Order: sequence, then structure tokens, then C-alpha cells
Amino acid sequence: MKTPSLLVPILAAAACLLSMPAQAVAVPGLYEARVPVADQSGPERSNALQQAFDAVLVRITGDRAAGGSLAATLGNPNQYIQQYRYEQAPADPANPSAAPGLLLWAKFDAGVVDKGLRAAHARLWGAERPRTLVWLGLPDRILNASDGTPLMQALLTAAQQRGIVLVFPAMDSTDKAALSAADISGFNDERIRAASQRYHADAVLAGAVAPAEGQFAARWQWLSPDKVEDWQTPAGDQSLVSVDGVQVAADRFAARYAVAPDSTDQDGVALQVDGIGDLDAYAKVLAYLGSLTPVRAVHVQRVAGGSVYYSLDIHGSLDNLESALVLGGLLSNTGTAAPAAASSDAQAAIPAPLHYSYKP
Repeated sequence: MKTPSLLVPILAAAACLLSMPAQAVAVPGLYEARVPVADQSGPERSNALQQAFDAVLVRITGDRAAGGSLAATLGNPNQYIQQYRYEQAPADPANPSAAPGLLLWAKFDAGVVDKGLRAAHARLWGAERPRTLVWLGLPDRILNASDGTPLMQALLTAAQQRGIVLVFPAMDSTDKAALSAADISGFNDERIRAASQRYHADAVLAGAVAPAEGQFAARWQWLSPDKVEDWQTPAGDQSLVSVDGVQVAADRFAARYAVAPDSTDQDGVALQVDGIGDLDAYAKVLAYLGSLTPVRAVHVQRVAGGSVYYSLDIHGSLDNLESALVLGGLLSNTGTAAPAAASSDAQAAIPAPLHYSYKP
């Protein structure tokens, strides 16, 4: 492919950014885990490495059961390990006089693990994950970002185990004026979306926890830019039913964003992105596209009038690609564009590309 002269300095300056993840949605440490150990003996280490590997598989497949049969299929975790070390566990605030425990930290080789997952016909969920705002209505309050209760810790632990990012509202005067507990329990979509705008999240999880049968039950609503889903959690402990909302949301995210097993490759998927008016915007979009799980390669076809035309080689479906493109708010879908006119150097037009706009 002939590179238009306009692109030469841009490509040179942006090349070093190709491996940069999109910071708004990239979750670090997906291939790492910490596991408590009693000592540094060989049997204890082997058991801990298996537990760490199981935890990693849950995160990168999006499957809560991945630590079972899939781990057995992949075999000994030692063939995937990159490095490990022992660490002191943080002091327990509830028991500060207790001697700190021991942890084993393990990091697995992402490329080798991914190859093993593909060979095992397992799905793969990359580092781009929805940043999710949680409005959790409890019987006595709406959970806020400064809440230091065990319930908050349980929610954050569940999110960490599943590799998703949760954001909680400040519940300051702005939030209180915008949204009430009744709005959450009534799932007032319009008010929930309006109150959520200030947090710039990719998705919103609204939950209403209420007493039921001497315990607690919960109703949930998940709002993404293009759909709304709801479900219920049966009666149980308040912490367990609250954590269930996070777990089910992670299941649904994985079903939408993970690349399905045995997905076929597609080459030459045409994409047009408008609003790229300077080098900074060009570099950000190029780096973002290159970081997405479904994208195997990014080819710039041409630049014209603030729009950049790409050809993408992808793994997975177009749905996987389009879901990933809008994460983080860098791009917005503007529909299917008309075929572009050929450039002056007789470069072929890109027929009916996916059409997005860059959002600074």
C-alpha cells in the first residue's frame, strides 16, 4: 500500500504509541494474582500457583467456572508462569496485633496463556473493560465512594476478582439533588442516566437492596449506551446479594466483550473516524485501535478532511469490535458512512466503512 505523503510524519511520530493501552478502560494486572500461603514449602507453593492461575483464568475468560475444567485442560500452571515472589500480607485492621501473613504473588505470561486458551477453544476477554458506575440503594442509604464498610470492601474484592472497574457516586449535594433512593428502586432510567453523566462511565449498574423474608433481596438494572437489562437476586445475606449484582454484571460484560471461542478472523474491516484534526488525536485513536482485543492489525488507508480511513484485521465478530470501539468514550458511533470518494492518487475508496467520531 502506498502511504500518502501527508501521513509520513504522522506515522513516524505515532509509531511509538502503538502499544499504549487506552488508559480510560485498560485494566492492569489481569495476568497476576496474590494467594495466601502458610509457608514457602514446595507443596504449598504448587497449591498456591494453581489457585493464582485459576484466578487469572476467571478474569481473562470472564467465566466464573474457568478455574475448574478449563484449568485442568490447560495443565500445569508452571508452564505459564513468568515470575513469582513471596510478600507479607497487609496488617488486618480488625486485629492489628496479629502477625502478618504470607502471600505468594504470581505473574503469568500473557502470550502463552492466550495461546493456550485459543487451543482450548476458550473465550478471551482483553484488558479493555467497561468503567462501571454503581448506584446501590440500601435500606438506610445510597452507597457512596467514601464508604469504608465491609460491604464496600466485598464489592471491590468481587470487582478485582472479575477484573472490572467500579466507580461509586460521591453522594454530595449534586448527586442528592439529581437522584433519590426512590429513583433507584423504581429504576427511573432517565434520572439515573442524567445523574450518571458527571462520572463519565461506560456503563451504569443500579441496584435496590431491600429486606425480604428476614434477609435481603435485590433487584438490578444494567444500563449501557445501547441497551438496558434487569434481573433479581433472591433473598440472602446483604453482602452476598450485593456482590451478586457485581458478579452478574461481570458475566454480562464478558458475554458482550469477550472474543468467543473458535471465532474466525476477518481482514479488511473498513472503519472511518471523523474529527481527527491534529497529531495528538491521530496518535490517541491509532493507539486505542491497536490495543483492542478483537483487533489484530491496524492499517491506515488515507487521511482526508479531518477523517482517517482504516482497514482493520480482526479476530471475532463485528459485534465484538463495535462493542470495544465505544469503550472509554474515545469514539462514538455515527452509523454507516457512504463510500468515500477516491483520492487524487487513485487509491481505492473504502466501501461503507464503520463510521465513528473522535471525542476529545
